[in-house]
Amino acid sequence: MNRWRLLGGVAVVVALLSAMLAAPTTTLGADLALNPEYAEPPIPSIWSRADGPAARTGHDQSWLWGPHIRSITREPYGGAPDGSRQVFYFDKARLEITNPNGDRNSLWYVTPGLLVGELITGRIQVGDGSFVQTDPADIPVTGDIENNPLSPTYATLAPLASVGDDAERARRPPQLGQPVTALLRADGTVEQDGVADSAVRNAGYDQALGHNIPDVFVRWIQDQPYAWEYVVGHPLTEAYWVDTMVNGAQRRVLVQAFERRILTYDPANPPGWQTESGNAGLHYRVWRGLEMPDDPQLISLAAGVPLGELIVGTALDHGIDPFFFAALAKVASNFQPLSQMENGGTGFFGVRPEVVASAGGRNALDPEINADLAASVIAPLAARFSDMRHVLAVYYTGSDHPDWSDPALHAFVSNVLDTQAWMLAEFNRPANLLHEPPPPPEPAPEPPLRHIGTGPAAYYAPGYTVAWWEWTLQRHASWGNAVPGWAPDPNGYYCVHPDFRPGQRLRLTANGVTLWCTIGDSVAAWDQPAWRARWAVELSYNTFQALHLGRNNRVEVYAP
Repeated sequence: MNRWRLLGGVAVVVALLSAMLAAPTTTLGADLALNPEYAEPPIPSIWSRADGPAARTGHDQSWLWGPHIRSITREPYGGAPDGSRQVFYFDKARLEITNPNGDRNSLWYVTPGLLVGELITGRIQVGDGSFVQTDPADIPVTGDIENNPLSPTYATLAPLASVGDDAERARRPPQLGQPVTALLRADGTVEQDGVADSAVRNAGYDQALGHNIPDVFVRWIQDQPYAWEYVVGHPLTEAYWVDTMVNGAQRRVLVQAFERRILTYDPANPPGWQTESGNAGLHYRVWRGLEMPDDPQLISLAAGVPLGELIVGTALDHGIDPFFFAALAKVASNFQPLSQMENGGTGFFGVRPEVVASAGGRNALDPEINADLAASVIAPLAARFSDMRHVLAVYYTGSDHPDWSDPALHAFVSNVLDTQAWMLAEFNRPANLLHEPPPPPEPAPEPPLRHIGTGPAAYYAPGYTVAWWEWTLQRHASWGNAVPGWAPDPNGYYCVHPDFRPGQRLRLTANGVTLWCTIGDSVAAWDQPAWRARWAVELSYNTFQALHLGRNNRVEVYAP
């Protein structure tokens, strides 16, 4: 984890070079940065085998997955046992667990997603052989996401890529040993000898789809700890030089699209960072409008139901209760984008035909469009009618005067409201306090204490908010790594100690202040020797400040 720690009053910053060279300049909303080492197995081992050295020692190598998990959530997939699969979004790619009952000893138990083809074509896979069509991603393939008119977009690559029903049209003959000189412009024009002085040569050829692979990419792929099929998949295009903007400055880089990721080569980068995996994972999230909310209980909902980030975000944008909106998707389609309802409603939210007809040519089966259409109906109905039963009835029938004698209508309305109540309980949100946080619990009598240690405290960076700590604690609990009866800290004070599990409590005393904190994270095994040699405890930034440790960094630590 990229943390700022305080040592003798001096902040030690572990700088991550790839964040400066490759991260998009756009703000990605409330996306969280989660430590991959604490994710559900076998994600930690898959990540650590490739990116562990860079994360732990600053080793001069580019990232395969990325330094953090951006989101852990679920996506619809008809071939999965429960109709959805768990996904882990990294900067560079997405890892997926489609069959949790599969062979956990197989590398392919966790699969890297085929995101690049979806970005290029707009054809989103939602099951074995099932797809939803939407617009391709109008996002620069490399460089800055915003203010970058020079770079081709994923959509630009479509005529050059082996995708869709006519993949053979993009096949090219072998050109082994030939220099890579083609320059791809932003408008899709290719100048075959646009970079005549190129020192890069083709060194590989993929027979499956018919594309050459440059030597700089061949070497990078061979240096990875996994087989090429797992790391990149088949190349979808030839390699092209492109002009792009990186942190506001113009650069010329080599780009090639593969099934599972984008590879780039920038000769101006430092050694070890010239060849990199592009930010296909982040680009996919921007394209699909995926963003984690700030509220901890909404984070739970967004992570716990298929396309929860989309559901919560759309609901909040339209002033709709997210739990109500999630329940509507569950009842209307069981979170399946290609569903049809008995009343003629289609898609993720069972949008009625007359509303679909108003979509202006957009594909209403696209979950993002379907959600927007549903919300555009629900929000004004909720403003007109205070009774949500009536809102649902009008949504289902399309009439302000629904026929309540229809048993199908009764079943639909009851199922949505019952499902909403279940979700409120499942994700720990009190049904009678939909817009207010619950009051803090009454303080318990203080138990007998034992002294754990006295010494300096480390702290997490200020960017790790209370919402992040609550999310991390909940994730530990979902993996069975928290103590029974755990609860979020009533005061938002969090701490870390290698001898205590998430959910346990410690009492801290420093500079005349005494407070209780809740263990909210773990110390990785590799970090424990150095941790124990330096620190008595590790704290969230607000806890560090509450104890005034910036003035005198010495704290007494006690446990029940």
